[in-house]
Amino acid sequence: MTLSLTLDYHTRWGESLALQLETAQGQSLHPLHTTDGRLWQLELELASTSLCYHFVLLGTEGEVLRREAEDHQLELEGAAATTLYLRSCWRDRPCERTRYSRAIRVLSSEPSPQPITSAEAGRPLVTFLVEAPALAPYTELCLAGSAAALGGWQPEAALPLQHLGKGRWGIRLDPSLITSEAGEPSTYKYLLRSALDAPHWEEGPDRELPLTELTAGKHLFLEDGLLRIPLEAPRLAGCVVPLFSLRSTSDWGVGDMQALHEAIDAVAELDMHALQLLPINDTTFYRDARDSYPYNAISVDALHPIYLSIERLPRLADSTLEAELSEEATHLRDLPELDYPAVLELKERYLRALFAERAVADLSSPSYQDFARRSARWLEAYSYYSLLRDRHPGLPPSAWTGYERYDAERLRSTLSAEQAELDYYKWLQYLLDEQLRTVRQHAEERGVFLKGDLPIGVAPHGLDVWLAPEYFHLEESAGAPPDDFAADGQNWGFPTYDWERMQCDGYRWWQQRLEGLEQYFHAFRIDHVLGFFRIWEIPRSQRSGLLGHFHPALPYSLEEWRALLPTPYPIELLTAPLLHRSYLEKALGEERLQHFLTSGKLLPTSLSDYYTLSSGEQQAFDKEGLEELLPLCTETALIADPYRPGHYHPRISWERSRLWQHWSPELQAAWGALSHEYYYRRHNALFQRTALERLSGLIRHTDMLLCAEDLGMIPATVPAVLQELQIASLELERMPKVLTASGWISPAHFPCHSVATTSTHDMPPLRAWWHSLGADRQTAYLQEELGLSPLELAELDEVGIYRAIVEAHLASPAQLALLPLADWTATDERLWLQRPEEEQINHPEDPHQYWRYRFPIALSELISQQRDWCSYIRHIIHSASRIPTL
Repeated sequence: MTLSLTLDYHTRWGESLALQLETAQGQSLHPLHTTDGRLWQLELELASTSLCYHFVLLGTEGEVLRREAEDHQLELEGAAATTLYLRSCWRDRPCERTRYSRAIRVLSSEPSPQPITSAEAGRPLVTFLVEAPALAPYTELCLAGSAAALGGWQPEAALPLQHLGKGRWGIRLDPSLITSEAGEPSTYKYLLRSALDAPHWEEGPDRELPLTELTAGKHLFLEDGLLRIPLEAPRLAGCVVPLFSLRSTSDWGVGDMQALHEAIDAVAELDMHALQLLPINDTTFYRDARDSYPYNAISVDALHPIYLSIERLPRLADSTLEAELSEEATHLRDLPELDYPAVLELKERYLRALFAERAVADLSSPSYQDFARRSARWLEAYSYYSLLRDRHPGLPPSAWTGYERYDAERLRSTLSAEQAELDYYKWLQYLLDEQLRTVRQHAEERGVFLKGDLPIGVAPHGLDVWLAPEYFHLEESAGAPPDDFAADGQNWGFPTYDWERMQCDGYRWWQQRLEGLEQYFHAFRIDHVLGFFRIWEIPRSQRSGLLGHFHPALPYSLEEWRALLPTPYPIELLTAPLLHRSYLEKALGEERLQHFLTSGKLLPTSLSDYYTLSSGEQQAFDKEGLEELLPLCTETALIADPYRPGHYHPRISWERSRLWQHWSPELQAAWGALSHEYYYRRHNALFQRTALERLSGLIRHTDMLLCAEDLGMIPATVPAVLQELQIASLELERMPKVLTASGWISPAHFPCHSVATTSTHDMPPLRAWWHSLGADRQTAYLQEELGLSPLELAELDEVGIYRAIVEAHLASPAQLALLPLADWTATDERLWLQRPEEEQINHPEDPHQYWRYRFPIALSELISQQRDWCSYIRHIIHSASRIPTL
């Protein structure tokens, strides 16, 4: 099949265009040609009628100057063994990408996707293709034009287009019917037609049909790009909640798919249209409280079996066992918090018994076969991983003798006798897939979109590392630099990504990850999006986040450090812990100090009264149980870069070190200026290029609504990158992204393309935050942020404060206002069923956090019993115009 392609794109001198084609065999680059620098052409032989490609703009040296925002994906049906003509277009990202997302399409009345049909099969036809945002209910997208067959510009006679899926629309016509009379070019436009409103025509000039000798007798495809009708995205409200925290009257001690089904009904009853979850991937490894951490998944594809709803499964044939397990479930359901190990063990007992009864029938069913086909990329590997994990309790794959690396052929040959056990793990994922897909369908029927979570890391002992260790820096650990919540920084324990290796195959690992999310969710939160700009890396040999560094980065060589920092002693001393005797005496006591000097753990330096450690690595002392030496390792001013020997980063928060007080004011000032330049200016251009490359590769294949978690130490280029890629930022009143006098920022100043929230799972919810403020700060907040007068202050009670805060967030310019469940219920004192501090889900400063929070009542009970509160929530949502207005 020969494809003749044209592209109208104005280039400058020296620039050229190329088409990057993606096939099952990989990527290939094909240069376009031009005679006028405006109309570019290409002829290409195709082996498939499915076409996926994008254009790139090249410079004089062949470097990529610009690439399209999204791929072209075309189905050239019925055109095999023919010559095709394709008028393509450069695809920029729409200025209002939110409305093009599948999240907003949940609220529209789009018909089910159908392939383009025509009664003229076998004849050369013209196919019109256009991409449109989510349409309002009872609205048709139509084609009208100068030809009589196109209605002669009469809206009522325009031809309705067929919905092809993901916002793409099309229609196929006989070219002889749409050729204009008198030889003039036939022109056309798209319009929106509704019985409820006047026709809404495209802006800009008429489009022209390229019916010339070049296209005569060929199948003609007109890719018209974006619909030229500006439509704003709606303002919506929603709820954020971890699935494990939900309750239902039938749960087994943890939130499950039935509880999620009921939560969708609850938010719909409140006239909310979004429900956001924390990650729900499988974390099973230790089978104790450590596995409660939802961001430490053993697989980015597998769902957690703990979330299976037993209520939605068949009853056991053994009624005695069924009754016994149900009684235990009642006890776990009544607990105030999640007992993770007990719930997991109980559910596994039930599921093992059910599998013994249902395996033969379920594994041979068409629905299971369909699931296995869709999940073929990872399902078999997951079953082998789960089998070996349970054979080696608590041990990572590196300790699985004979199975340290994933080898499918060897696993099949040596573990063939374990097929029943392998099938059990696959069957669990089949049940989870069935239940979650049913929940998603229910959400769509209720006009609620589901927002998932894309964690920045994966477990170092998980399936993904076992399958493809080449994608990870296993000797490094991801984390976060110090902040107000964790003065020592955070060490998450995840391996960092080898982005250069991932780039080699077009970020396929990430694209496959998103394809998995798309099966269940309409939107997703990019956890720690700053990690796509740069990640805070901590060597595996260290524990403290203070000993980390950003990557990628531009560290200084020792020669540069000598020129930049006027130290009165050799700069090399700062590349290891440098400890003054006065600090050691205070930290260790004289007896322990002498012990460590005698044992060689502490060593003298060339400076009087200054010592260093025998090793600067905390792991060395941790293994020996020398806990008291671990903080001393952080007294290292210059942190070695693992990728560029002889280059060093300034240790972050060095002004809090013990050595700092022994420096002269001049040396402190020099360090302060250098450190500020290093962390806040030096890397801006590098971080911007890095994020644009990585995030563009990540999101170009998805139509899910994109939302960032961009809190923390934010590079200056983050807002511009998120704006360019149309990724919504996360905005919190108590965490302004610019310096403010009060330390707060009014929701009235939130950007439009953002998610407004009152708190996150990593911080105190609304009530706990308010109680943590002193009286002076509370008064200042009420006067400065809420603008209340002394008289209004005197009349305002605590509930009124929370209502004012929530209403201010709803009134903000942010397109989405997604608040934690506990902050919604803070607006009615009858719903203060827990102490404020009990509502906080995670304490990020605690590396051993047990994620076990549960909301005190089922949401179905909340909706049925608290009618006044429900009316109030609906009222403030409507008052803030946070309802669909497509």
